[in-house]
Amino acid sequence: MAGSAFLLVGLAIVGNALFMQPARHPAPMFAEPAPAPVMAHPDELVRAVQIALIEAGHYSGQADGLAGPKTQAAIRAWEIAKGRSETGQASAELLVALLSADEGQGSQATGSIPDAPPPTVEPDAQVAAVQRALADAAYGPLVADGVFGAATRDAIVRFQKDRGLAETGEISDTLVVELRAAGALTDE
Repeated sequence: MAGSAFLLVGLAIVGNALFMQPARHPAPMFAEPAPAPVMAHPDELVRAVQIALIEAGHYSGQADGLAGPKTQAAIRAWEIAKGRSETGQASAELLVALLSADEGQGSQATGSIPDAPPPTVEPDAQVAAVQRALADAAYGPLVADGVFGAATRDAIVRFQKDRGLAETGEISDTLVVELRAAGALTDE
């Protein structure tokens, strides 16, 4: 009889712990493995900015095209050193300023960049149209420069989230249709 009562109390405790609690225990007995990191998509503009920052001596990381905290800190450091407003964001304007400010220093100054020139980012008409539409729909601030960067990706994700779409951050036919339906994108 006492054994049955002990078993029932034990089962009640286990059942309560496993199934009846509304949230996870703040200090679980067994730690769960950390979630796998989400891989971001490399961005050619960010990569070009990273290369220019390396040449300017403001960045010591890899030119991987990912605008992480190290890249943002390097951009801020360069902006402060040049007396510019501090944004920490890669942009076409920043790249132009970096390349013109460091003209003549080249890769021989640091020796960390191969002799290949940094990639050029060609403006795209569709990207510029989407940027203009997103800015018109209050998903900016965006400059319609035709260069797909982090700000464009973030604006697309916010628009997709607000419209209940898959949050890809990419330009797609679905995005264009939704921008037209919202009245932000017109056929010009």
